[in-house]
Amino acid sequence: MKLPTLSEITEEQFAVVEYSVDASILVVGPPGAGKTSMAILRARLLISPEHRRSVVMVTRNRLLTSVAGQLAKENQALIRTETMHSLVAGDYYQRFNAYVPQSRPFEFIWAAVLERYEKAGVRPHLDHLVIDEGQNLPIEFIQWAVRFGAKAVSLFADEDQATLGRGSKVAEYHAAGFTAVLPLLINHRSTAEIVEFAEHFHRNRVIPRAAARRGGGFDRPWLIEAATWDDLANTVASRYANRAEALGVIVFRKTEVTHLAALLRQRLGATRVDSYTSDADTGVEHAIRMRDNGVTVICGESAIGLEFDTLYLQDLWRSLPPAQEVDYRRMYMLSARARDSLVLVNGPETLTEAQLASLPAPPILDR
Repeated sequence: MKLPTLSEITEEQFAVVEYSVDASILVVGPPGAGKTSMAILRARLLISPEHRRSVVMVTRNRLLTSVAGQLAKENQALIRTETMHSLVAGDYYQRFNAYVPQSRPFEFIWAAVLERYEKAGVRPHLDHLVIDEGQNLPIEFIQWAVRFGAKAVSLFADEDQATLGRGSKVAEYHAAGFTAVLPLLINHRSTAEIVEFAEHFHRNRVIPRAAARRGGGFDRPWLIEAATWDDLANTVASRYANRAEALGVIVFRKTEVTHLAALLRQRLGATRVDSYTSDADTGVEHAIRMRDNGVTVICGESAIGLEFDTLYLQDLWRSLPPAQEVDYRRMYMLSARARDSLVLVNGPETLTEAQLASLPAPPILDR
């Protein structure tokens, strides 16, 4: 992921960045439309010497928060980045000298939170919140952000990529007060072949199909077999040896992240092999440099908003054949993390005939 300059962005993207600095906006767009990049550019504009607004950028998970912070810093912008949980918990404690009510760790009791703020007559002290990947955040947080978090909110979201039960929808954003809606309709990330594969799982079409700005690539998505984790590690290591790039592997279980990363480190020596799960110690995410050449191994739950030159997607079993809407959305989101090459991995848990049949037929997917 590379942050574009203002001279490189399209007219629809420029309209997002330059929208009135004290106004709330909802920005919707498909994978690869540049939502995260535009969120960072908008935040950079808001904190610039010209405007001097107090700004916090919010994302769902620590890994995406870290990547956003790295991108901003590399582009001479010291933007404060937070997860939803750290922002709300910190603000609650600062205002009320108490811990935020939770039913269990990271599950806020939003009714109690909103009631406490309302009774205290809290008014926002931040000028602006910039929220990325809002579809995976609960609508109660969006309501909190609008009423108590900041004087204005720029919300970036794609309902069709929502993969969590506690997510939120465009209709709910309208009800929360977002009237200005700016669409981003061009995919700047993936090749046309990868976009076509991802569209196989794009069912709701709340956000319309995106045009692939890059056009066709050299590879069609393809399916490989890996009977064991050693087989997969050998395949990934061989790919990297032949074509050094920012390579990602998305698996299902957290234990599989750790195991596969260890196998890759054995094979790749001094090459960067990073791994991350949501259980990682605080701060680990800041050491991950997934945009540099090397290999990054993560779970599907951490993949939202990220991208890789080549992606090996092993997290297939739980989504195939798609039985619920969330299965379609998960496959749509995960496959769209690939820029140049997308490789689906059958194994080590072998896919059933029904699961294989639910994948696109050739020529969309080579088998």
